Amino acid sequence: MIFWRISAFADLTGRGGILAGGRWHTAGRPVVYLAGTPAGAMLEILVHLEIDQEDLPETLQLLKVEVPDDISLAPAPALKPDWEFEPNHTKGIGDAFLKGCPALLLPVPSAIMPHSLNYLFNPMHLDSVKAIITAEPFRLDNRLIRKT
Repeated sequence: MIFWRISAFADLTGRGGILAGGRWHTAGRPVVYLAGTPAGAMLEILVHLEIDQEDLPETLQLLKVEVPDDISLAPAPALKPDWEFEPNHTKGIGDAFLKGCPALLLPVPSAIMPHSLNYLFNPMHLDSVKAIITAEPFRLDNRLIRKT
C-alpha cells in the first residue's frame, strides 16, 4: 500500500503530533497523518497554510510511504453526523486508536474533501519499522497561494 505526506522532515517519528494536536488526536501523542494521494496530501497542507510562498520552508518534501499490503489496517471508525464539527469526538477516536495500538493505520475521512481518506500512522506500532519512505523535493505552485 502507498500513502503520501508533504513535510519538511522525511521521517515517521510522529514528533509533530507530540508538539501539537490535530483533528484526530490530542497533543502529546506521536502520530503521522498520511493521505491516500499526493493531491490529498497537498490539500491537507493548503488548508492550514497561513504564509506566502516565499515563506514556505525550502525543505518541503513529498513523501511516498510504502507499507506491505498485509500490514494491519484498523476498520474505519463509526462517526457521528456532523463529525467534522465535533473535535472532541474525532480526537477521542484517534487517541483511543493510538493508545490501544491495535493496528499500524487507521483510515479516517478527510474533512476538506468528501469521499477521500486520510490515515493515522501509529509510529509506536511494531509494524512501523516496515514502512519505506521515498522523498523528493516539493514546491507548491504559486497559483495555489497567490493573493487576490
